[in-house]
This record gives sequence, structure tokens and C-alpha cells, in this order.
Amino acid sequence: MLRFVPPAGFPLTIRQIFGALKRSLSWRERTDPTLAALATQLRARYVFGVSSGRAALCLALRSLHRLKAGRDVVALPAYTCFTVAASIVRSGLKLYPVDIDQETFDLGFSQLEAVPEERLLCVVTANLFGIVNDLARTREIARGKGAFFVDDAAQAMGATRNGYSSGTFGDVGIYSLGRGKALSAMEGGLVVTDSEEIAGAIRAELEQVPEAPRTHEAWMFFQLLAYAILLNPRLYWIPNSLPFLRLGTTEFDPTFHIFGLPGLSHALLTELVEILADVNTTRRRNASAIAKALEAVGTFSTPRPAMDSLPTYIRFPVIARDQSTRDLAVARLRAAGIGAGPFYPTAICDIPGIEAYMACNEFHQPQAEDLARRLLTLPTHPLVGHEDIQRMIAILNRI
Repeated sequence: MLRFVPPAGFPLTIRQIFGALKRSLSWRERTDPTLAALATQLRARYVFGVSSGRAALCLALRSLHRLKAGRDVVALPAYTCFTVAASIVRSGLKLYPVDIDQETFDLGFSQLEAVPEERLLCVVTANLFGIVNDLARTREIARGKGAFFVDDAAQAMGATRNGYSSGTFGDVGIYSLGRGKALSAMEGGLVVTDSEEIAGAIRAELEQVPEAPRTHEAWMFFQLLAYAILLNPRLYWIPNSLPFLRLGTTEFDPTFHIFGLPGLSHALLTELVEILADVNTTRRRNASAIAKALEAVGTFSTPRPAMDSLPTYIRFPVIARDQSTRDLAVARLRAAGIGAGPFYPTAICDIPGIEAYMACNEFHQPQAEDLARRLLTLPTHPLVGHEDIQRMIAILNRI
């Protein structure tokens, strides 16, 4: 199969990459205005940049722990990215997984309300696939327990609910700029807050973070060029056929590096943030076409975002009736050149060795574990064509 649609992506051009390189080099001689401008666009008072989304979450958690050192427990969705758990562990904190609602991908609120408050530092939401959670309710529960609320918008930059931008509704918010995210600058993460006290704690933590090595930025430039060229469906089969690249692999690794936001990522934000709304509109349109076509198929179900929300849909989630059906669908879609696949391989509670980092003895969550067995995702990015969507639907309808 010489044409293969990538599972996710943010199309970049060679012109954008070289323009970013030029800006990043000039910024070494003067003050860089990008984050200040981004703060206005994100409607956040303070914005800080680091090397990745997981580094951003780690920075946020360490900063909150500075302010409430007696609390060391983080409540998080039981089905979310392994890097969330890794960031919590890297921060020296404990995990308290909360089960999820399979229709909305939101936290199970009755269970969240039952989380003990004595050592609870914060609640982290997920906004999976850019589907914005009930942020107001989560914040209310967190504050009722004297805890912070972290609005994790790693997958949801540009998504809104009730007019509020995901990532800006918590005491702290984070974004990821990695590959496959809503806005991809190859690497990078952002931490946002409106609190002067929390911003001060973040600055104190940032003083211990080294700058990105220049050799790393040089390597990143070549990675960006390869990404821009090979994301094309006519060429993506090349990296997709190389198993040593480990594309799509999800790992739990608390030993990740933390350094400052790479200058190249920083510079790309200037241009990419201007086109983010258009890219997200295309993703929503493709997701809507898939969802509408699957309405009459009883084999699969799709999420139900709130009426007042605008998701980003960095991928479109589909839930099969059982694991064997999911696996069959993925195999047939990939054979047809569609970058479908399971998402995270397990729930957080089933990561090998994770029990050592848990704040509770009963941490297995049935809805999250069931979702991990039945979920598959479909590509929605602007390189997905009408014929690709028709091929996805035809394959799923036959199953």
C-alpha cells in the first residue's frame, strides 16, 4: 500500500519551517514576543514554555506542590495518556485514578466527589481527542476539596466549551506542541495560568530548567523537514513501514528530559497559531461526516460532546462492541491505507508496575479498562480526503 493516511498530524510547509528557523536565530539577539502574543490569543495572563507537554505538566505539578507541600495526591482520569502518569511520578506525587464516562470521555463525577481530600493536591482532566470535559463541574469539585484544578489541554488547543478555551479554565492549564497534537511544532509544551501566585511558583521552578541544547535544535530542524515531507499520504508509507521508528508507541517513562522551549518550536508558534482555527474546522467537518455515517451502524458507537462545545478532534474515537471487532476493524482499515489504530494500549491502572505509585489500594477502574479494549481512532486532519472518509465508512459498515 503506497498511499497511507497518517493517523494524526498538522500539515507544515517548508516555507514555514525555514521562516521559523530565521526568526529563532534572530531572537537570540532580542526579546522574543511570541509567548506574550500567545497569552492574548489564549486569554491567559501568563504563558510559559518548556520542551514537551509532559514537561509542562511536570512543571505545573511541581509548582502547585510548592504552594501546598503537604499534599501529594493527584486525581486523574483512569484512561488517559501514559505521559500524564509519568509526569505525576516524575514530580514525586501519587496517582489516584478516577473512572470515566464512555459516552462523554469525562470523569465519573460521583467517584471524583468521593476522592479523599486530605492529601489531594489537584485534579487533572484530559479533554481526550479535543473533546472538552465539563470543566466548570470539575473545578467546583476540586475547589470544594481545597485542591487545584489542572486543565490538561494537550490534545485540545483551540477547543472551547461555553465560550471558554480549553486549557484556560483551571488554576493551571497545559498544552502540548508535539507530533499529532492539535498544533504541532514538533516539540514543546506550554503552561498557562491567571494566578500571580502560581506564576511566581512556576518561575521559581523554571530557574532550575536548562535551555534546549543547540545541537538538539539542529536535529529538530531536520526532523521538521522530514515531518513536513513524509506526512503526505503518498509518502507516509515510508516511515510507517519502519518499525524501529516506533510510530504510535505509548510508553510509561518517568525519566524524560526537561529543558526550555526549543527556539524553533517557539518560532513556529507565531505562524501556526494563526491557522489553527482553520485546521480545527477541517477536523470537525471530517469527524462530523464520520459520525453521521456511523449513526445507523449498531456495531460501533461514537462520543457525544456537549452541545455548547467545539472539539478539535485530533483523531475521531470510535468504540467497537468488543475487542475482537475493534481489532478486525483496525486490521482492515490499515490494509486499506487508513491510519486507524487502538489509542492507549491499557488504562492507567494496568500499566506494569504502576501500583507502586498509587495513592489508593483499589485502583482498577472497569469503564476505563473496558474502553482500552474496544476503542479505535480514525484520522481527521486536513490531509484526509473525501474518498478516504468513504473508504473508512464502507469498511466499518461491512463489519
